[in-house]
Amino acid sequence: MNPIPTKMEVLLFFGLFLALALWSRFYKALFHAHSFHPSKMHRTLLATFPVACVLCIAVVLWRWSSPDVRSSKEWIFLYTMNGAAWLCLGLCLLSLFGVGVREDVLERQNPAAAWVVYGTLISTTFCYAGANIGTGPGMEVVLFCAAVATACLFGFWFFLERPFQLADRVTIERDEAAGIRIGGWVASLGMVFGGAVAGDWESLGKTLRDFIDYAWVALLFLLVAVVIEWFYKSQQENPCRGTAAAIAAAYILAGAVYVVWRGMP
Repeated sequence: MNPIPTKMEVLLFFGLFLALALWSRFYKALFHAHSFHPSKMHRTLLATFPVACVLCIAVVLWRWSSPDVRSSKEWIFLYTMNGAAWLCLGLCLLSLFGVGVREDVLERQNPAAAWVVYGTLISTTFCYAGANIGTGPGMEVVLFCAAVATACLFGFWFFLERPFQLADRVTIERDEAAGIRIGGWVASLGMVFGGAVAGDWESLGKTLRDFIDYAWVALLFLLVAVVIEWFYKSQQENPCRGTAAAIAAAYILAGAVYVVWRGMP
């Protein structure tokens, strides 16, 4: 007689089947979407980017997760598949902002939307991977920490989106420079919030206190983004993609430097 599965095992296997269902749907759309001018570059990036993100999650689990997880290939696989499902959750939340992978990137071949999608995949990867760093009582703690980081990520994005209508600039105006800046900014926030939930679990209260103490710097990232987007909104001519790429790189570099400097909470 088989033992009754634990709550953690139920969560892990549910995540596995959810990941398989959602990503099979994603790749079916990827290879069956119709476009008058298909972009091989973005189609290739969309095919490989999620795989690279899932591999990053697997490496984090193998190197820095709880000892009972990293000592078992089966647990690493199941936690990784839950991470794959978490990436799909990030794309679903992105669609609520009006940016869709199939509609905007594959069918309309909108490069501005593509950069936002890449930034979203990177940021949600950091949020989930950070939640797996350190020891804890089980999968429910990982999901809680990943949920806190991801909720803050999209909450900050909402505050930036409302006054500047960034989704419209990306999807309607096809402002590629705006898409590049947003992608870099979102990726940097993912680093900060992912780093804020990393570390050993002690209690709910301490986790939230450590998160606030670590992630407050995200307010500075938001303030900088408000100033930059206000400046570009007031400009009449089309912004330069090279300048936007430099700004995105600065966001990502600043996030990486901060996380390395602070370490784990």
